[in-house]
Order: sequence, then C-alpha cells, then structure tokens
Amino acid sequence: MAGASDSHELASRQLALLLAPPTDDDVAAYYASLLAPGRPGHGDVLVKPSSKYQGRGLFAARDFAEGERVLCEPPLVGIQQESNREDATVCAQCFRYVGSIERQIATRLLRDSHREAYEGVVERRVLEELLQGARTLPNSRDFPLPECFECHGGCDRNRYCSDACASNAWSRHERHLCVGPCGGERGLAAAAFVNHAKETNDIFPLAARVLLETAHAAENNRTSRLAAAASGTPGSGTPHSSEIEPASTDDDVDRCLVDAWRPYAMAHKGVWWETVAKPADVAAGKGEDEFRGSMRDIAVESLGLLRATVALSDANLIDRYPGLFTIEVYARVIGMFELNNLEIAVASPVEDYFLTADETFPEDSPERLVTGPLLDALDVGYCTPCEGTGFFALQSCVNSDCDPNVTPLKDDGDRDGACVLVAKRRVRKGEELTMCYVDEDADVRERRAELADYGFECACERCARESAGLGQARRGGKTK
Repeated sequence: MAGASDSHELASRQLALLLAPPTDDDVAAYYASLLAPGRPGHGDVLVKPSSKYQGRGLFAARDFAEGERVLCEPPLVGIQQESNREDATVCAQCFRYVGSIERQIATRLLRDSHREAYEGVVERRVLEELLQGARTLPNSRDFPLPECFECHGGCDRNRYCSDACASNAWSRHERHLCVGPCGGERGLAAAAFVNHAKETNDIFPLAARVLLETAHAAENNRTSRLAAAASGTPGSGTPHSSEIEPASTDDDVDRCLVDAWRPYAMAHKGVWWETVAKPADVAAGKGEDEFRGSMRDIAVESLGLLRATVALSDANLIDRYPGLFTIEVYARVIGMFELNNLEIAVASPVEDYFLTADETFPEDSPERLVTGPLLDALDVGYCTPCEGTGFFALQSCVNSDCDPNVTPLKDDGDRDGACVLVAKRRVRKGEELTMCYVDEDADVRERRAELADYGFECACERCARESAGLGQARRGGKTK
C-alpha cells in the first residue's frame, strides 16, 4: 500500500513539473543553446517575445534577400504518414529515400493496393527482379540512394539509411514500438498500439515517440550523473563525487526528467480534445461534449496500449517516470502536434528518374520500352513525395500571417526531412518572420475556418482588410 502511495506521490510531483510553464530565464537559456555556434539558425534567426502576436516569435538576425534561405532545420521528432508508406520507402529517422530506384518502383507496384495498376502492363516477374536487384533500369546509377538497413527488431514497417539511424531509432523508441517478430509478446502489444492508431489517429505513434525519447534522454542524463559522481576527483575538471548529488534520489530523477522534457516544455500545447475546433456537423452543447468525450476516450485507450507495451519492454521507465506516462501529458503532446506540426515533404527520386529518362531517351528507343510500362503502371502517382508530420523547435516559433515573409520551400538538393524556410521578399534584420499555416490563396473565410484548427481566429492585417471588404460588399448589395 505504501508503495502505491509513493508511486502516486512521485507521479503527481513529476506531472506538476512537466506541466509547469517555463520561466523567461528557462526560455532564454534554451533558445540560446539551440542557436549556439555551429547549430542550425545560428547568426540567421533568434527567438524573442512577439509584440504583434501572442507568445514568442522567430526574428531575422540579419538581412535576407528575396529567395534566400532563412532557416534549414531538422525535425526534433517526426514520422511518415501511414497512408504514404506504400508510396515512399524512406529512412524512418531522417526521411531520406533508401535502396535503389528499382526497389522504390517495385515496392510500390507490388503492394496489394497497386496490383490492378500493373497487371497487363508489367509482368510481376519483372517487378520481383527489380526488387531483388536482379534487374536494373537504364541509367538508374545516376540516381544513387543510400543502402537500405532493416529495423533491429525485424519489422517491415521501418527502414533506415544507415546502421547509425537504425541504432538511434532502436535505442530511443523502436525497442518499445517495433512490431517485428523479435519482440515476442512485446511485439504483439506494440502491434495492438499501432493498429489502434491506424484506426483512430496516426499522430498517436508520434506522440508516443515524444514520451519514449524523453524517457530515454532522462535515462541518459541519469547515467551520466551517476558516472560523474563515481569518477569525479578533486582538482579535475569533473566535480568530486562528494560534490555531485547521486542520480538515484527522487529529486535527481525529477531533475533528469525535466531536463529531457525541456524541448517540449517550450512548445505551445493544449489538451488535444479541447484544442480541436468543433466540426461543423457537431451540434453545440451536448453534441460537442460527446464529441470531445469520445476523443478523450480514444486517447486514454491509446495511452493504455502504449503503457502495456512499455511495461513489457522496460517497466522501469514507467516506475521511474510515472508522471510522464499520464493522460495529462499524452493529451498535451497530441495537442502540441495539432497546434505546431509542419508537414515533412521530400521529393521523390523516382520522379527525377522518369523526367530525366523522358528527356534522355527517344520515344521509340529500347530504353523507353523498358521505362515506359513502369511509368504507365505508376500513372500520376509516379511523382508522389515522402509525406510526414514533424515538430521543429525553431520553426514552431514562427507565427502565422496570411501575407507572410517566409515560406517552406525546398530545392533539388534537399533530400531529407529538414524544414527549409525561404524569404518571399526582402527581410530586414530584426523583422519578425511569419508564414501562412494554410493556403494563402484561399479567401478569408476559408483561411479563418482552417486556422480555427490551430486554436485562433486570424486577425492579421490581410484578414482584417479582406473581412472588412466582405462586410462592405454585403452592405453594398442590400436593396431597400
């Protein structure tokens, strides 16, 4: 009984620490470390309070010309969209395409959902030979891709561009979430979690990664402190062991957890079921209450399945960080993605290959007789890019404006999941950077409706001007 009471007390204390808003000093120190020399954005941008919008903003630290890159930032955490996995075989860690052009094409067409597309156009034997590397396509060596590395757990969901990416993913989250045959009972539990997410919300595995990576970082912090306490000697650069608190006390475990949580503590968050805008077909009052209650139930189910998985892979994580694996934290992480997520997009090398083939080989050439049927089978989907969702520590500070001065834009050399922001016009040093969270070509009513999902009604100068214009048009159109 005492053990249960102690666990509840620990969870309550950790939860209070995790949900506490960061102080101004914490915010300043975090972004100073994030923009240290050698880090993405150093010398180009800075984070400070916005005088025009609520909260923080990202500002230009120097002048930028129109079309110049302002920021290139890798995601803090990201995941490929579930529906996109059939169309793009990419590294689950950095989103680079892997394998070969042949493998990319064959993997897509051999999916059950694409069978009708290739039957009668390309022989299945040809696709299998392309997949196995027994057949090559004309000039495909001009489009080299990183070798494909399998998941350490043997699952067929995730591929990697290097053993380093595979090992990194395994240690941080995949040893808990892998559905491969090496997982045994834990693998079955992970499959239950993943399948539940497929049926409800494919952001859940991304939210799970945040919790698991935070716990992993906290454990690394704890291990480092224990090692420092054991090896410190007087007069050395490392404090003496008597000067370092051991990392086994509850207070120190809490400190390790808070340090690991810091990147997400900075993010704008809200409880998922409270953050989402009410759909138009849901009635206010009881109907809305039932809608939000059902969302909460789904999140509670998802967290329960995640906890069951972690209990089988490393129960110590839940015992040591009970405040982290709570619905209060899980709901806010999901809400964080609702409010801050940016689409991850990586252009397909398959598109580049076919465009080059069409430019290089005459229409009636032997090479086009090989590439043509494959292109026909892929149809308009030949250019489908890698699509995912990510959270970016700096980009998430960019406020929305429907007349923005930067926009996400990649060029041919961008082959991973980094966010690239480019100046839409000349930007002066000290100017706040803004981007439009939705389609800026839509009219003001459509933009505001979509932006409601981010928890606010846009009041930028353009929206105010266009909204006033609509009002004048309506008044002008009245008849007596």
